[in-house]
Amino acid sequence: MTGGIDAASRLYGAGRLTEAIDACRAVLAAEPGQPDALNLLGAALFSAGQDGAAREALRDAVRSAPGHAAALTNFGIVLQHRREWPAATRALRALAAVQPESAPVFSRLGMVFQEMGDLDGAVRFLLRAARLAPGPSVQWYNLGLIGVLVGDLAAAVRSLRRAIAIAPEGVLAHVQLGEALLRLGRLDEAAGVFRRALRIDPTVPEAVNGLARCGRYRTAAAAALSGSEPGPQRGLVVRGALASATGYGYFCQRFIRTLRQRSVPLQAIGIGGPESWRKEDLDPPVPAKALVNFLIPLAVERVPGLATVTFSMFEGTRIPPAWRRQCEHSDLVIVPTESSRVAWAAQGYPEDRLRVCPLGVDPEDTDGSAPAPTLVDPRGRLVSSYRHRFINVSDFIPRKNIDGLLRVWLRSTARTDDAVLILKLGKGNNPAFGAELADLVRRTEAAVGKRMADAAPVVLVNQLLSDADMTGLLRAATHYWSMSHGEGWDLPLSKAGAMGLSLIAPRHSAYVDYLDDRVARLIPATVRPARLPYSEQAYPPFHGLDWWDPDEDAAADILTAIIRGGDTGHPSARDHLVQGFTWTRAADRLLAILDEAGLR
Repeated sequence: MTGGIDAASRLYGAGRLTEAIDACRAVLAAEPGQPDALNLLGAALFSAGQDGAAREALRDAVRSAPGHAAALTNFGIVLQHRREWPAATRALRALAAVQPESAPVFSRLGMVFQEMGDLDGAVRFLLRAARLAPGPSVQWYNLGLIGVLVGDLAAAVRSLRRAIAIAPEGVLAHVQLGEALLRLGRLDEAAGVFRRALRIDPTVPEAVNGLARCGRYRTAAAAALSGSEPGPQRGLVVRGALASATGYGYFCQRFIRTLRQRSVPLQAIGIGGPESWRKEDLDPPVPAKALVNFLIPLAVERVPGLATVTFSMFEGTRIPPAWRRQCEHSDLVIVPTESSRVAWAAQGYPEDRLRVCPLGVDPEDTDGSAPAPTLVDPRGRLVSSYRHRFINVSDFIPRKNIDGLLRVWLRSTARTDDAVLILKLGKGNNPAFGAELADLVRRTEAAVGKRMADAAPVVLVNQLLSDADMTGLLRAATHYWSMSHGEGWDLPLSKAGAMGLSLIAPRHSAYVDYLDDRVARLIPATVRPARLPYSEQAYPPFHGLDWWDPDEDAAADILTAIIRGGDTGHPSARDHLVQGFTWTRAADRLLAILDEAGLR
C-alpha cells in the first residue's frame, strides 16, 4: 500500500485535506493499523481542525509503532494544542528516547513543563535544548525567560545576553534583559539595554516603560541620598498597580489614599512606569529609605540605596519555590495574614524577614450611596423578591472553586426554594468565558446528576464593575458565600461583611484571621493537592503545592438550614470587621513595621 500512502501524502502536501483524509482511510481499510497511514491521517485531520479525531488516529499510530518518530511528534503537537499536558509529556518523553539528540524535542518538553507549572523541570529541558543546539538565539531567549520565572536572575541575564549576541536585532530579548536587570537593581545597565531596544524599534512600549521606570528609580535613589542628612520628614516610595481592577491594585490604592490622608510623603511608581496616581502630585521624589512593592514577587524591582520591601500574599499552604527565590533580594516581606506568613516560612524563607500587616475593610463605602441594581433571574422574577439572596464575587479561575460552589448549590436547592445565587465571575475580558463556563456547568450537572434548571436560579454577572457598582451589587444580597480553595485576604467577602451581609466561608487561609464562629458560618476544610476541576492534573500556578478543599456536605447542610430550616444565622460581622480592620489601622501597622526595621 506504499502507493496509496504516497498519493495521500501528495494530496496532503497540496492542501487537499478532505481527499487526503479519504485516501488515508482507504489505505487503513485495506491494512488496519498501518502506522504511516494513521500518522498521515492524524496530521490531515489536525490541519482540518478536527483535533479530537486527530488525537485518536495518532494515538493508534503510536500504539501500533511505539518508536514512530513522526507519529510521536504529531501526537505531542496535538496534545499540546488540546492542553493535555501530562499526555503530551509522555508522548514527548517517548520521542526523546527515540531522538535523544533532538533539540526541538527538548525545547518542546520545556514548554510543556512550563505550561504545567513545573518551572524547574522546564529549566532542565530548555537547558538541554540549548546545549544540543547552541546556535539559534531562540534557545537562549527561552532559557532566559524561564530563568526570570524561576527567580534565577543571574542565569537569566547570561542567557538573554547570549541570545542578543547571536541575534543583535532581537528587540524582545533586549526588553526581557532590561527587565531582569531592573529586578537586580542594575539601573544603568537596564537603561542602556532599553535604549538599544528603542534604537531597534522606537515603538516598543515595554522598552519605553522600562526606560521611564529607570528614570523614576534614579530620582528615588537620589532623594534617598539627600534624605540621609537631617531635614525633611522621611516618606515612602511605593510601587504597584495604580490603575488596575485587580485585588493587588485595589489594596495598593487604598494604602496610598490612607497614607496621604495621614500626610506621609509619598512617591508612587506604577508597574509600567509612566502611569500616575489619579493625576495627583505623587510623582516628585521624596526622602525615603524603602521602596514598598505591592506586588507578587515576580514583579518586584529594586532601587539602589533603598531597601526592598515586598507586600504580597499567597493562597496555599506553601509558596512556590520560584517565589522563595524571587524574594531573596527583599529586605522584608509583609503579608496580610498569618496563613501567608506560614506559607512563606514553610518554603524556607527566613522568618525574621517576615511581618504581618492585616488589610482594611471599607465601612466608609457602606453608607447607602450605591443602590442595589435591578436584577432579574432567568425566569423573569426580580432578584429582590427572594428571601435568601446569596452572592459570590470571583475571578473565573480554578482556585475559586466555582465547580464546588455549583455542586453544593445543585445539591442544596430546588426550583421551589425562595433563594437565588448571584454569581459575579470575571471582568468581561475573556472571550472564551462563555464556552468555558458552559463546559464547567455541563460537567457539574453530570457529577451531581441534576440539571441547573431543577435548582434554585443563578443570576450571572460577567462585566467589569466600578467600586460603586460593586458595592451596589453586594447590596442586592443577604449572604456572601465562598467555597474558595484558599485566599490571601478576599476583599469582596470582607467588604460584604462590613456591609452587614451574613458570611459563609471555609475555615482556612485568610478567613481564620478575621472571621470566627461568632460572626460567620465556617465550613470545615481539608488540605489536598491543588488540582484542576474534574481532573487529576495539577493547577499550574500551584504545581506541586496544596490548598484546601471545603467540605461540600457541610456546606450543603449550611445552605439547607438557611433556606429551609429557618436558621436566622450568626450576628452580623459588621461591627467586628469595621472596628477591627480599618485602613487607618492597616496604614499605621505598615508604618510601625517599617519604623521597627529602621526603614523610615
